[in-house]
Amino acid sequence: MGINARQVTGGGSFLGLSLIWLILFSVFATSLALAGGDHAEATPMAGGMRLMIFDGFQVELLGLPRPLRLRAENKIILKILRDGSLEPVRNGKVFIGVVPARLLNRASASDKAPIPQPDMIEVPLSPAPEVVWAGSYTLTRTFSETGPHRVRVALAELDGKTFNPPAVFDFELNVAPASGLSAGFALFALTAIVTASGGIYWAIVRARLPTRHKSPLNLLDISWLARFVTWKGFQPLLQIPTLIIIAVIAFLGFFDIQEGAKNLATKLTWILWWPGIIFTFILVGRLWCVMCPFGALNEWAANLFRPARLFPKALRNLWLATVAFLLFTWADEQIGIIRSPQLTAWVIVIFAVLSVGIGAVFQRRSFCHYLCPITGLVGLYSMVSPVEVRAADRSLCQKNCRQDCYRGNEKGNGCPMFEFPMTVDRNAFCNVCFECVRSCPSSNLALRFRSFGKDLWASGKRWLDEAYLSVVLVGVTTILTAQMITAWGGWISGLAKGIPLSLRVLMKPVTYLTVVESAVFFLGSLLLFPVLGLCAAWAVNRISGENGKGIKKTFTQLAYMFLPVGLAMHLAHNISHLVTEGPGVMPALQRTIARFTPIDPGEPNWQFAPLLSADVVYWLEMLLVLFGFVFSLIVGYRLTMSFSDRSEQTGKAFVPFVVLSLLFTLINFYLLNQPMGARHGA
Repeated sequence: MGINARQVTGGGSFLGLSLIWLILFSVFATSLALAGGDHAEATPMAGGMRLMIFDGFQVELLGLPRPLRLRAENKIILKILRDGSLEPVRNGKVFIGVVPARLLNRASASDKAPIPQPDMIEVPLSPAPEVVWAGSYTLTRTFSETGPHRVRVALAELDGKTFNPPAVFDFELNVAPASGLSAGFALFALTAIVTASGGIYWAIVRARLPTRHKSPLNLLDISWLARFVTWKGFQPLLQIPTLIIIAVIAFLGFFDIQEGAKNLATKLTWILWWPGIIFTFILVGRLWCVMCPFGALNEWAANLFRPARLFPKALRNLWLATVAFLLFTWADEQIGIIRSPQLTAWVIVIFAVLSVGIGAVFQRRSFCHYLCPITGLVGLYSMVSPVEVRAADRSLCQKNCRQDCYRGNEKGNGCPMFEFPMTVDRNAFCNVCFECVRSCPSSNLALRFRSFGKDLWASGKRWLDEAYLSVVLVGVTTILTAQMITAWGGWISGLAKGIPLSLRVLMKPVTYLTVVESAVFFLGSLLLFPVLGLCAAWAVNRISGENGKGIKKTFTQLAYMFLPVGLAMHLAHNISHLVTEGPGVMPALQRTIARFTPIDPGEPNWQFAPLLSADVVYWLEMLLVLFGFVFSLIVGYRLTMSFSDRSEQTGKAFVPFVVLSLLFTLINFYLLNQPMGARHGA
């Protein structure tokens, strides 16, 4: 049955209404964020923003979870350090009390009575024992109302010194509404469901419409840009500074203070570089790989030793890199690499040795292509980038091609990633190094802008290892986010009870809890999420009937649809690190300069404020996940259309993958609405 004009108009109207809904929703969400919303000023204590100096002591108020929540177990933590040495003060006698600010406002609102001073206002105090961490005195409290609260702290004895009367300080905090099915979660969930419905309807009624193609501008026609990227010093200009920086980071990791929160090595690597680099992949593709110090070492070693051996054919895929990525992520969670300067330095040394060793044995950038733990992640995310290096005219390549762009000549080394530019149709393994541009005798390469994510549907290359990793990335980001919510420990403890008691008694609690948590991570990311993807492929195959292409082929083709969901969650996960913990790089830099140079950079201020408030970060995270889901539907629709004939049955076959993408999105919405514990201990 054909599609008539009324159907097309109806599809456009429905999509238009969906877009209007998204615009109105974005405005509404933004207004909620600016007005306060569910998360209004819920974390005034985050980042160490409540601190007082008293008689040689630093007294800082912290809270867990962040933000403090209504009708949940909250910990109000008083961290006491010796001013100067920052050593924790143990075995003190500390009392903490908290009351709603409205009660204090009533006490001071009388026109006839003078405003009472803080020590005149009655606040019930309770002993705050030193719990888990040295110098951290904790009061556990379940709040019965939201909004501003006054925290009264009384210090009776510190470091053997008795205060009579006790020293009294007042702090302020806010309590956020209860987590779970909040208004924010319900609103985002409803929007995702509406968008899914629109995506399914759009796929069915627009299945037979033709695709439009455009020919964008070749940026290499800009003479100064062409001269710069083909200059022999282009890559060294980027690589040498990063090598120096990574060497300095390794030195600081081994020989500077072994406190992750103050060591510049951990701050630069895990708080600034790692969260920030994700954004570069979606903007400029694998350009980071050009300046990567390990990639440079790998390529320089290959150019020096000139090995004739290629990487083993059976391993020329992403399976090894995927395993390495998961092992590295697991080690970080269980060992705490990001909190350890020395472990950070060892990671740098190990990767440097591996990259040089692989370069001495195998041709070109074999380490970068097949072994680097993040090569698969970088390649898949780079397919979203709006920048591409392609053959400008393929017919010219076919008529007069000496393969210099691949093999190299006196002008350039050829592609270090084993890509043949004439056939390249995606960014997955293009380092944007411009070696092909330098070595092409016909100047037939183009640097162009294109649509975001075009590689995901326009490329003719689909591989099972990439499709599998696309789903695994969704699982990894989801599980890592779940590990940060305060309920995670209780879930793991509950699962640990499934281990027979006869085995548990043979192990320490930390051992069997680690085993259970590791099993959840590996089984969830490696098995559960991919199996769900295979189930969706099975459902598509059943719906397609005689036109079905098989479960494996369907999964390989359509699993790329989940890449935007994983990418959006990855961005949401990391944007919090950047804006809340990123400012901590500055005092760490000041401390490092003061210690290792004669320069006086000023006194470090460790009580830095986040770049954005917690409520703004929350809405940014939620919007990123929502837009990732919308992008997922666009990619899935285009993949479905290119995978099978353009019929209404094709649109219906799109439904299982839409439903699974929606499920992943709703899970992430729910997790982001839960109270979070500390993200990066450093």
